[in-house]
Parts: sequence; C-alpha cells; structure tokens
Amino acid sequence: MIACIPTKNRPNTKTYQLFESVGIKAFHFVEPQEFDKSPLPNKINIQQNNQGIAYVRNFIIEWAKSNGEQWVIMCDDDVNQFGVYKNGVDNKAGAGIWFDIKQKAEKLPFEIFGINYRQHAWHEKKAYSINKSFVEVCVLLNVDKINWSYRKEFNLKEDRDFVLQTISKGNGIVKFHKHYYNCPAVGTNSGGLQTEYQAKRDEDSAYKMYYEYAQHAKIQNKDGRVDVKIDVAAYAIQNKRIVK
Repeated sequence: MIACIPTKNRPNTKTYQLFESVGIKAFHFVEPQEFDKSPLPNKINIQQNNQGIAYVRNFIIEWAKSNGEQWVIMCDDDVNQFGVYKNGVDNKAGAGIWFDIKQKAEKLPFEIFGINYRQHAWHEKKAYSINKSFVEVCVLLNVDKINWSYRKEFNLKEDRDFVLQTISKGNGIVKFHKHYYNCPAVGTNSGGLQTEYQAKRDEDSAYKMYYEYAQHAKIQNKDGRVDVKIDVAAYAIQNKRIVK
C-alpha cells in the first residue's frame, strides 16, 4: 500500500509526513512546470500542465497499475490529521488507520474505501455504510479492479462522479464513518484548486452532474454556493448493487 498525493502550488505540504511516519511510502504527482523547483520528496512528473484534477487522478491510477501497485491511498495535499472516534472519544491515531481499513478491504469485493470529515465522524451512529454516500478527499483504491476513469467534464466534482461510476460499473464503495481526516474547508486553503473554486467552476460541474444523474439529483444552495445533492443509495438500488 502506498499513498499518492496530487499537488499543485503547495510546495510546503506536509501531508506526506502523516503517511511516512507510519511506514507508508508517499509519492507526489507534480506538473512539469513545478517539477524542478518542487522541494517535495518522491516526485512523479505527470507530463502535462494545467490539465485539471481528473487528468492527474487518472494518471495516478495508470501509474500505479504500471508499477504493480494494487492498493493506493489517493489523498489531497492539504489533509493534516487522521483519526477514529472510539466510544465517543477522539483517538488521533494518525495515518495508521489505513492499515486497519486495508485489512478489511482485502476481504471485500468493493473498489473504493473512504472515511469521514472529522467534523461529522463524532456523531455518526453506524461504523460503516455501503453505497449510501460519497467518499472524497482521501480514499483507498483497489486499482486492479478499476477500468473506468475520472471524467474531466466534472472537474471539482470528479470524485463524486467517479463514485457513481464505481457503483454502476463495479461493486461500489464502503465508507467508514467513525474514521476521519481533517483538512481546511473547500476552497479556503491557498494553492491547489483555490482559484478554480473562487471562480465557482465547481458550480458549473454541479449543474453538469445534475443533468447527468437527474433522476436522483437536485440542485441546492449550500452556504452561499450552488451544489448538487444526489441520492447515492437510490442510484445504487437502481443499479442492483448492495446498499447497507
């Protein structure tokens, strides 16, 4: 198991240290225009500049397959903590939670395994769910089972579209609700895709997702931003997948 971190305009990211502190090797996927000047370790040149987040996510999957890596943690470069809530107590367990998740994942048929936002994990009633909600920011992929791609027309919502593709084309996703990551709110951290969020290009993708999945989707205004809400469980049931 390795960690793959797409990074742009964040030369001081420390996310990789979370993984390496527990013995998980982390690779940074960097555009050619930043490659030579980036101080980050274990850099992989993604060959093209400014192709969007779907491009680099697809690059990571193909790179992992070509290098014989089956289990890949794909993680954003502004994650700063991992943990798990046990008996109502916040256990800041660090990236070691991924060993426990992988051990469970190896026994299951699903392609994606995700965790929760820290601010939501504490009040969850169930330890996990299957094909009921989105997973994003930091996920474990079984790349050997994935033969579909992130779609660039949904950039900034590409991870959600990928989840829905995984449900329709694969077995789907497992979300561990008590396990969590912590990171800044979307679009508030400098670098990365901040300028894209400031230009509200995520709202364009929200509308595109609405039209793509209209039967199970509705547009909503959330915290002053347009977003799309999709009934993941209903979509999974339509595709005759396990929902739990």
